[in-house]
Amino acid sequence: MIARAETARMRRRLSTSAWLLVLALALLTFGFVASRPSSPPYRPPTGGAAAAQRAIEALTHPGAEPTALSLLPPDFTKVTGVVPGALRARDGTVRAVHVDGGCSTPWGDDNTKWDYSVPCKAHDLGYDLLRYADKIGQPLAPGVRASLDARLSFDMHNACLLNPMGSARTCQVVASLYSAGLVVNSWHQRWGPPVGDPVGPMLAGVTVIGCLLAFRLRGWLGARRARTPRRAPAPARAPASSWVTLGVASLGLLIFGESVIQLARWAGAGESWLWPLTWLTQLAPVFFFAGGRANAAGWQAVLDGGGGYRQYLAHRASWLLRPALIFVVVTLVVPLALELLGIPDSTNATIMRVALHPLWLLGVYLLTMVAAPVMLTLHRRAPVATTLTVLGLVVLAELSAGWFGARIPHYLAAFGLALLAQQVSFGRLAGRRWLVGGALAGLSGLVLLTTVGGTDPNLLGAPGAPPALAAPALPVLLLGVAQLSLLGLGAPLLNRLTTRPVLVRVVRFALRAPMSLYLGFLAAVLLLVTVVYLPVRPSDALAWLAGPRPLMALGLLAVPAVIVFWWFERHGDGSVPPHQAQPTGWLAHAATALGTGFATIGLFGFALTRFGGDTGHTLLGLPLDPIQNLIQLLLGVYLLNAVRTGLSAAMSTWVVTALACVPPLLEAADGFDADTVTLLVHGLTAIFAVAAAASTLLPARTVAENT
Repeated sequence: MIARAETARMRRRLSTSAWLLVLALALLTFGFVASRPSSPPYRPPTGGAAAAQRAIEALTHPGAEPTALSLLPPDFTKVTGVVPGALRARDGTVRAVHVDGGCSTPWGDDNTKWDYSVPCKAHDLGYDLLRYADKIGQPLAPGVRASLDARLSFDMHNACLLNPMGSARTCQVVASLYSAGLVVNSWHQRWGPPVGDPVGPMLAGVTVIGCLLAFRLRGWLGARRARTPRRAPAPARAPASSWVTLGVASLGLLIFGESVIQLARWAGAGESWLWPLTWLTQLAPVFFFAGGRANAAGWQAVLDGGGGYRQYLAHRASWLLRPALIFVVVTLVVPLALELLGIPDSTNATIMRVALHPLWLLGVYLLTMVAAPVMLTLHRRAPVATTLTVLGLVVLAELSAGWFGARIPHYLAAFGLALLAQQVSFGRLAGRRWLVGGALAGLSGLVLLTTVGGTDPNLLGAPGAPPALAAPALPVLLLGVAQLSLLGLGAPLLNRLTTRPVLVRVVRFALRAPMSLYLGFLAAVLLLVTVVYLPVRPSDALAWLAGPRPLMALGLLAVPAVIVFWWFERHGDGSVPPHQAQPTGWLAHAATALGTGFATIGLFGFALTRFGGDTGHTLLGLPLDPIQNLIQLLLGVYLLNAVRTGLSAAMSTWVVTALACVPPLLEAADGFDADTVTLLVHGLTAIFAVAAAASTLLPARTVAENT
């Protein structure tokens, strides 16, 4: 018995250690990839930049004279502060060098006993030229930096042949390690100008992310271990409501339809053949309509259980943000997979647009969920006036976007359209005549807008449109009127379809495993795109598919899908049951507000950054940064879960919140993204969290019940 207990304990410790190791490696990989800078714009170099490129070409083809010195831009030393020189290398060539340079390693300059110093100093001068071109506003193409790295790698391996110092094999190993470090560092900086990376803030951010995940997974593992084995078969569950079925079906068809349309455009299909398909698959209004019904039902269920707005937010947001977290994996692994496969940049942009469209839909749905109780109250008091006001907001925002050419009105129009669809869902279905008239009016208005009005008839993947809709708001509004009218006419058929066993099983599985399904779907899209670039001969195609890069690329999506399903989604039915604990007191108020705010910022931040796709911008004044966006999203999830489970008054909740504010403050202290909004938001949140943690140590004199 003792031996069995020790064996079980040992296995548990080994399992825990293995998971901690996997988590640490995953977080370090995430931090390394997420901290990659955005690619600078490239154009043919002129003037000093062209001279710098010619000097680099001379550096990569050395000879008996330091030709690169005579090719340096005239203002090179003035701009960079570097005074170049010339040194003879072991192979007899004379190199132009940065005299004070050397072989840089994590522990400092190290030229090793095989003396790589001259090639390293020449390589440093090449990097100085890359920085020079960047400083004058003309960064050189990625291939220029790659040629410098390839030259240094060749020189280091060649030094092992010229003078192995009695250890040729060790010399080659060291040269290979140095070469690998060069490639990894250049890849991390997207083969752009060499820059200093904020390693400290990045490591601090990764540590905080690990802390947030550890606390969140600890609760999940505890709940999983506490489950009692089933001694009897579970009773049959009732079919999903028609609104849940409608929401799942509309979202699935929208994602599938947009993928087919974008891939067809990428394959060269004409727009005249695609626009009818966009009208059939642009189901965003239907999705938000079904979501409005689900929000109203969730709000009523919380009220019936004696809860309030905090319980509603915590429960509904927990259910919503759970699948949203998978987009962290998507935005991490999809670009890596595409890069491994060598897919062109234009195709990468198309696939990422398709991959992140659901993230925008979920972000806007989160906002409608937050607004649902207030909008439901307004509907009960003044249904017509409220609906017309929201309709006016959509039209005004979309017209303002055209007048001023700004993105913010586009986003407001998309949010307004989602609110309008939700507002319509709060009311009863109109009579048959009204529904027929609505369908005819919507289709007629859409036809007129896309013909006489000159609006593009393609309603998915339209350039410049709000990403949440992937099309302008006004034509989608008219399409939504027609769609919802037709749904009202077909409501009896929809109710009958809901009870079909096949559809019930599909909907339940989609609710249970949305993350795994989506990763599997993206893996299929990636495989389809890969097939297009295969060699013509079947034998060559099979050999290429069996190579390490394609297998690794597909594994980047397939492996997370299997892990997510096996550990998270094969249990339960996909729903998050309401917790019995009732959040009380002012700390519950604060956790709900902060959790909702940080989750919203993190969610939209991910959609805007796309891991280097749109960095350098801000959201509500906060810089867009993948690591900080993940911290904000996880912090929001953590705080809302604390409210849902009744732990908003625990000291650990607020200690973790204070720690989550450290990385952005550390970046500001180090001179990265130092702005007033960052300091105010995270600084004030940290101060409040410390005060809240301290308040939990004081004896409670009174307890305010605010449910």
